Amino acid sequence: MMLSFSVSLIWLLAMLAAAAFVHDSGRGAIGVLRMALAFPVTLAVALWLSPQPNWVGVLIGVMAIWRLIAGPFGRVGGLLGGVCAGLAAALQVAGGVPLWIAAALAAGALALVAWLPRGSANRDLPREMMVVIALAVPLAGLAGDLVYGWHSAAVLNRGASAPSVPPPAWAIAIAALALVAGAIRGIWIKR
Repeated sequence: MMLSFSVSLIWLLAMLAAAAFVHDSGRGAIGVLRMALAFPVTLAVALWLSPQPNWVGVLIGVMAIWRLIAGPFGRVGGLLGGVCAGLAAALQVAGGVPLWIAAALAAGALALVAWLPRGSANRDLPREMMVVIALAVPLAGLAGDLVYGWHSAAVLNRGASAPSVPPPAWAIAIAALALVAGAIRGIWIKR
């Protein structure tokens, strides 16, 4: 259940990332050609590498973080949109969806996004979507590994003779001090 949920969530967030990347690129033939070439190449390479939610989620999260740091990608937006859609389709195929259905669904959604009119009502929407994607996709991709690791630690802890030791107070104080310093710096910079 957890794996199918994370695959579906990664698919949704990857397609939102593809939409944001395509939104950055122009409507020119070069952008559409890059998108049309990146999708099947990425799909084929990802299927050859046996896609897993953990590395697909982290890879899409890194692309979203890169877009947040560098700003909108005019030239390579279509290319990265095709890559995100290809990764999403490959992950669906690895989850048991037939190849032609997964590819048609992702390619259709990508084509729909490419030809939708670009409204000027909210120009920051792709940036806001990328913030959510950058935070949520790696977590969704690594959720299965986190649960597996937690269960392994719980099983190993059953055989331990001594109870777990809580973290020392100085470690908690350093973490709290770092959080407070970051919050104060963030407030100070906004002024």
